[in-house]
Amino acid sequence: MLRCRTLVISINPKFENDTPLVYSPVDFRKVACLMNTLGPRLVSGALAGISGLALWEIVQLKGAELIERPSLASAAAGCCVVASLIGVAGCLVPNRFWERVLLKAKNGCSIFSEATNPADHWLGSLLLSFSMIVYFVVMINLIPQQPTPTNNDQAAFLSQAKSVQESGGAAALVKQLFAGEYTEANQHPLYVALLSFFPDYEAGKRLSAMFGLLALLIFSIGIARQYGNLTGGLTGFLLSVNAAYCQLTGRVVCEGLLLFFIACLWLIVLRLPDLRSALKIPYLALIGLGLMLGLAWLTKGTALLLMLGLLFWLCSYAVNWNRLCSRFKKRSASKNDSAAEPTQTQTITASMKTILVSVCLLVASFAVIASPLLVRNARVYGSPTFNANSYLMFQDEFTEPHALARQGSLSQAARNYLQTHSVATIVKREVKGLLWQVFIFLRSLGPLPFEEGRLFFGLLAAPFLLVGLLSETGPARRLYLLWMLLFWLAFAWYLPIAAGERFLMPLLLPTLAFVSLGIVRVGQVIMQRRTA
Repeated sequence: MLRCRTLVISINPKFENDTPLVYSPVDFRKVACLMNTLGPRLVSGALAGISGLALWEIVQLKGAELIERPSLASAAAGCCVVASLIGVAGCLVPNRFWERVLLKAKNGCSIFSEATNPADHWLGSLLLSFSMIVYFVVMINLIPQQPTPTNNDQAAFLSQAKSVQESGGAAALVKQLFAGEYTEANQHPLYVALLSFFPDYEAGKRLSAMFGLLALLIFSIGIARQYGNLTGGLTGFLLSVNAAYCQLTGRVVCEGLLLFFIACLWLIVLRLPDLRSALKIPYLALIGLGLMLGLAWLTKGTALLLMLGLLFWLCSYAVNWNRLCSRFKKRSASKNDSAAEPTQTQTITASMKTILVSVCLLVASFAVIASPLLVRNARVYGSPTFNANSYLMFQDEFTEPHALARQGSLSQAARNYLQTHSVATIVKREVKGLLWQVFIFLRSLGPLPFEEGRLFFGLLAAPFLLVGLLSETGPARRLYLLWMLLFWLAFAWYLPIAAGERFLMPLLLPTLAFVSLGIVRVGQVIMQRRTA
């Protein structure tokens, strides 16, 4: 970048004005600097705003107890104050500060994103074996402590399983789905069908724990094959002591079975080549993704968010992101630069044929495996993807979803909600929900036996999650970020109805894998610096 010279145009003295016309110099370096530091300043402003809103929410909940009775909420309020001050300072610091920070961040990103050999170490195999033993011991102690099946999801699943057993079992359930005779629109049928073989509370808990153990084993081995046995072993160990994982896979709920399919789905994604540079369309992998998605949706309705994220992910490879971003950047040139031949790098995009075939394979394989429920929903409720809980998205508090479904269509419920709520109320609901989703997500990363203290383990894991995302240069990173966005937005809106770690469970497996990858990459960089 060169400072543009002052341009002087002399006016003929015969005209009225003898004063030469002078154009003010434009410092393109300052313009470029301003554009480069705009992103960090916006992030700092967002941090200040989010931290301030979180502090306001904590003060409303606890009030004077924050000072009178110091607790974890008091520590969280202090962290919000510090984060707000940091955010405000980030907006006000001079450009040279952000230039240095961005330069160091760019160097750090290049270090972690460099291709390194898989971290294979005997400690990884030991951790992988140890994680199986730890999970088994945790389940032996945790299963007897689970809440009784009374007026909760466990009771609902057991009741449905007994009804299916009495009506002829899993084979009869498939016929009832195609015929439109099975009308349950809350609990999806796959876990109910498996539970119908032994609809007993104790047997159901052991069934869920078995699926949890299989998911842990398959996922850890797959991560070990992809990133090395040290990363796989660490992932298995983090899962075996994770409080949210162990608690949900020890109950009579569908999360254990869902996590098994999510594990298989993510491992297929890791093996999937980048569509922009693939020599041929990965037919088998895409069909496998559709089959896993179909099984996941037969297990739980939130799998539709996974499907939506995958569709966005495939279509994103038809967009030239570099060209799109360049429209928002200020470009400068000088007389000396005009003689030089410009060089331009273009991002390779996947062809429309590749994208179309990939999407068709994914949707077709999903439809084949999920056809019993798709047909039932279309015949009984008029929508292939119907779910009774969808009506709760347009309520301010929990109401029996089947009663809401009898009052009208989902579109009518959405129109009624928009007509009776202001824009400010809608925005407040989403923003408040996002604040709670951050808290719930970070807490879900913590281990047993802690409760609310798991939040601080999540805060410690967050930097390693960032490093793991920087270290992953394949297509899986973009899919993970899309899933994160969709789940956070959807369940932030769902907060007035229900909030909990079970809604974000599909994100837990890849999150802990990225955390483990980040820990291993940091260790590799430290060891390389010491030996250099």
